[in-house]
Amino acid sequence: METSMRNSFVRIMGSALALVAPLLGQPASAADTAPITIGFAIAQSGWVANYDSAPFKAAVLKIDEINKAGGLLGHHVDYKVIDTKTDRERSASAGAELVQSGVKLLVVSCDYDFGAPASLAAQKAKIVTMSLCAADPKMGAQGVGNYAFTANSAAQSEGIAIAEYARRKLGLKTAYVLEDTSIEYTKSACAGFRAAWTRDGGKDALVGSDVFKNDDPSIAAQITRLNSLPKKPDAIFLCSYTPGGASAVRQLRAAGITQPILGDTAMVDNYWLNAVPNLKNFYVPAFMSLYGDDPRPQMQAFVKDFTARWGQPPVSSYAVLGYSLIEQWAYAVTKANTTDSAKVLDVMNSYQNQPFLVGPTSYTKALHIQLNRPWLVMKVDNGSFHAVELFRNEFVPDNRLLFRIGG
Repeated sequence: METSMRNSFVRIMGSALALVAPLLGQPASAADTAPITIGFAIAQSGWVANYDSAPFKAAVLKIDEINKAGGLLGHHVDYKVIDTKTDRERSASAGAELVQSGVKLLVVSCDYDFGAPASLAAQKAKIVTMSLCAADPKMGAQGVGNYAFTANSAAQSEGIAIAEYARRKLGLKTAYVLEDTSIEYTKSACAGFRAAWTRDGGKDALVGSDVFKNDDPSIAAQITRLNSLPKKPDAIFLCSYTPGGASAVRQLRAAGITQPILGDTAMVDNYWLNAVPNLKNFYVPAFMSLYGDDPRPQMQAFVKDFTARWGQPPVSSYAVLGYSLIEQWAYAVTKANTTDSAKVLDVMNSYQNQPFLVGPTSYTKALHIQLNRPWLVMKVDNGSFHAVELFRNEFVPDNRLLFRIGG
């Protein structure tokens, strides 16, 4: 009897080991080794591509660095790209397609109007979404939703910073506002400038304003009204973007208007300067300089690394935002020890002047955009932008200004 039971036990154990042995020799499950995928619903054609291209390439640079360092939580990071072609409807379908494919982070276009449609798909699925460089505060918790972020500062802070700089550093007292009303970004930049300029100098410091559309072939009527003012302004604030912004600058200078032109960040970088030969007295708040004169060594190293990866330097200083948005998300994933968006969201919402390449970064549950990250003021001279100095705006916009409530 004992012998029979012993033999039965041996047969059972042998069968069990036969089943387990192949499993012991197998690699980890597919889920354990699956790559982490980031989706990009961005413009690779159309005018928004001028803004999306450089930060996208910088984002890929950061993904490459993560993979070379062993991946994210031990996983290789992949990415998928769908061209939205600067089309809002295509943005929405691209975002939905990438979310359905299982991406852990959705990256969308630089502009709120063209990035938000894609972001809404990620928000619905409760997946973190980040804009490459949208500067409208609605690209966040109080617009798209609580899973939406932008790597950029609020457009209002651009207007505030250049207003404060022009008053305190250039000694300018009066200004005229020329507002491109094509998109939310430019409206927000102008709102910030007006608020800061009148805050320091009173309502009389603004001697006039006018509007135009980015695709207007001419602003001759606006120039005529500007020239007919009884009191000429010390400076003109132009809140616009290329190509219409470049056309406006060319027409202002061709009309003999020589006052300093203060621009928003969308007018930064050299790629449009050929449209306005010999441009001078043009100032913008920028993220960095691409021309070897940035006062921060880490920015010069970034340009070098970007150039090595892509065979040419970035054409836009917006590039650093793409690098830093991956940096911000990956840091949160590492700290949360998971790609679960709810847990990653909690970490990101806790950032308080967290140091990243683009600069100190802060988020709260209610606000997913920067309000007074330092700017690098740039000036055009001798056919190129040149770094002037780092400048941090003192006036921090409140929610009424950020969301243009009552104005």
